[in-house]
Amino acid sequence: MAPMAQLRNRRATSPPGERSSPLKRPPHVDAAADSEQTVAAAKQSSTEQALSYNPSAYRVRLTSWKDFMAVLRACYMETVFKLSGLLLLAQVVNAVWKHRSPAVAVAAGNATAREALSQLTHVPVADACLLVYGELQWIAPVFVVMVGALLLRRGRSVYLIDFATFEPPESWKVTHEELVTILRNVATHRRASGLSAFDEADIEFQAKVLRASGTGQTTAWPPAIVRYLETAEQKKHISKEDSREEAETILCQCLETLFERTGVQPKEVDFLVINCSMFSPTPSLCALACHKFRFRSSLKTYNLSGQGCSASLLSVDLAAELLRANPNSTAVVVSTEIISECLYHGHEKGMLLQNTLFRCGGAAVMLTNAASRIGRARYRLRHLVRTQCSDEDSYRAVYEQEDGAGNGGVALSKEIVKVAGNAMKVNLTQLGPLILPLSEQLKVVWSIGMKKLGLVRKGVPKYVPSFKSAIHFFCIHSGGRAVLDGIEKSLSLHPRDMQPSRAVLELRGNTSSSSIWYELRHVEEHMKLRRGHKILQLAFGSGFKCNSAVWTRLR
Repeated sequence: MAPMAQLRNRRATSPPGERSSPLKRPPHVDAAADSEQTVAAAKQSSTEQALSYNPSAYRVRLTSWKDFMAVLRACYMETVFKLSGLLLLAQVVNAVWKHRSPAVAVAAGNATAREALSQLTHVPVADACLLVYGELQWIAPVFVVMVGALLLRRGRSVYLIDFATFEPPESWKVTHEELVTILRNVATHRRASGLSAFDEADIEFQAKVLRASGTGQTTAWPPAIVRYLETAEQKKHISKEDSREEAETILCQCLETLFERTGVQPKEVDFLVINCSMFSPTPSLCALACHKFRFRSSLKTYNLSGQGCSASLLSVDLAAELLRANPNSTAVVVSTEIISECLYHGHEKGMLLQNTLFRCGGAAVMLTNAASRIGRARYRLRHLVRTQCSDEDSYRAVYEQEDGAGNGGVALSKEIVKVAGNAMKVNLTQLGPLILPLSEQLKVVWSIGMKKLGLVRKGVPKYVPSFKSAIHFFCIHSGGRAVLDGIEKSLSLHPRDMQPSRAVLELRGNTSSSSIWYELRHVEEHMKLRRGHKILQLAFGSGFKCNSAVWTRLR
């Protein structure tokens, strides 16, 4: 018993960290736990460092210099090239005019001038080159500036040959009354199947939102949802196959129309980019398009998801970068949203909004930098600016989630109009120096300077530049009536400027990323679009993102 007593006494008197335990973990387990704690601490410290990062002054100046050079290259190199070319031509003409005297004298029969010219014919080539260099060296700076401007602007142009939009069949189009009937029948069918469904109060809420949404009586829903108008077909649940059929219908019609309008064959396409946020099957939508149209095996495909309603311009930016890196190429961008399985069946009002806004739609766009196809292009891409906000409100503004009962859907924040306004402000601040005339930019600088110097009254807002001075037509994503009202007020736009967006919202609803192409089609068909006019496309998406593109009409 003595040894056991000694052992108990040793345990009682030893420090806690040195006490032995029959359940003590092996050394390798302790090492693994310590390693996990170290990694977690490193991650936490990295996150804290990222949030507290404050760049030094020289980094801020370097970033500002890079931004200035980007604006200079994108906006002014073409002007510098043209001016330097004209100045060079004027200098050459002036030099020829000054040295025309010997030739005129020879033509008049002057013997002295004839002898001088005969001596010049016997000058060695090297001496003649030095003579010419001495006469023309004063135009070398202008020539260097012209060549530099040419190199900076060369190879950056991307052209839009044509685009096609999806026209839904008449059987897909429904009125507001039919939409409410569909929602009620869907809820009845799910309750009969033992599944969760929204109640009559939820249906009344959706009907109220629908009446104030700005959508018309001919918007399109996919057949998998529209079939709930007929009671005889209410036994079949909406499945993944229904989404595939919807995707095949939209993609095939858009691509077929695009190839017919352009005369380009599928095997001539080098890059294919398809964006669809909510439906990302395996095989991908790009694989579906390749299977249906037999693109060549060397085609490079990119399938983008989760980018929201701004995904089309994001895809155009990706295609443009691919084209700039691969001269003499052609790219096709397809933008759509597949909504067959996207109905929300719960009771959260912020998630019920998606049932009343989103509709079927799609668009296919063909881009190129091939010299043989530039003559047929309709537009030239002048500028494309992307903005990604990272604060908490922006991240949660459009958020896919499940409610308390496990019903999946997309929650739209009450602050979405404010978030969209902030994202647009950042985006247009970057776009402004690229497109606004110098007079508008000087007004902005003057307003900021006066405010910082305290020479204006408190409460006086900064000068908001008029984008109508640089843009002829606006294609703003038709996300909803409230968003469009806020943008119209923020940019001081005329109701005529918002006509494409409001018309598309009424006729087709919110077709997600393809809406800006329906609006461009509306501009072409109903407004006086001429050569040289500039069109601004502006789209918002989850994350939160704001993307803008400026196109110039070519023909």
